Amino acid sequence: MTTRIRHQAAPNPSGCRWCGDDRTHHGLYYVKSRGLHAWEQPTNAQRLARMHARRNATKEN
Repeated sequence: MTTRIRHQAAPNPSGCRWCGDDRTHHGLYYVKSRGLHAWEQPTNAQRLARMHARRNATKEN
């Protein structure tokens, strides 16, 4: 399995499933892997991975 990193910091756990942007300012957005899309709810696995990544980033600083 390959993991692509789009952000320098982990996105908000509730950010878009495809691009990680917050719902409040998302609109229509293009990403190569999905194309043009509206905000979609992230999966539970994505939320958990994002929470772990954010926690680990704060521990490193």
